[in-house]
Amino acid sequence: MKTTCKARHCALVLFAATLLGVTVASAGDFYPSYLPAKVIGHVAVAGGVREMFLQVDGKRQYLYVKQPSKQGFLVVDITKASQPRVVNQVSAGTLTMVTSGLAIAESPENSASAGNSSAAEKSDNTVKGSSSAPTKIRVLDVSDPAHPQNAMTFNGVTSILQDPARKLIYIANQDGVFILSHQRVLRRHECDSSDAMSPNPNCN
Repeated sequence: MKTTCKARHCALVLFAATLLGVTVASAGDFYPSYLPAKVIGHVAVAGGVREMFLQVDGKRQYLYVKQPSKQGFLVVDITKASQPRVVNQVSAGTLTMVTSGLAIAESPENSASAGNSSAAEKSDNTVKGSSSAPTKIRVLDVSDPAHPQNAMTFNGVTSILQDPARKLIYIANQDGVFILSHQRVLRRHECDSSDAMSPNPNCN
């Protein structure tokens, strides 16, 4: 009797191993590939686009779109890539730098304040040169990316330098060098319909 039970047990083990072997072999037949590229969304921008910056706010993603013929920028909600939509138009000068929670927009000052200084030399996210033409700089609070707000303004700016490692920005004008800190903190996103299904939603 005991021998019969062991035989049945062995048969079950062998059958399970056979199924497992078939499963593993089938999984090995798959390999990563890519579907052909295709356009899944489009938003019309009159006058074209000069440059774009990506901003992420929790579950939502936005593009800041600079236009070549206009001061300011468009805010495009791209959370649903197939349904992009313009949600705001900000008139705050020309974007030159966008980081987490903060953006820099600049606009030329009038000729009286500019004097005989030469134009600014730009490289990546930095405006360099002690002889740059004075510029008005607006520091924008973009902690709510869809609705940027002016946090502070500096006049007569001749140089601006970003220190990404320490999350600092240096702004220089006739009054000296100002050092801005823009540290990132963790915040809970606003609750929406997708959080209703969770028993313990991690949102406000």
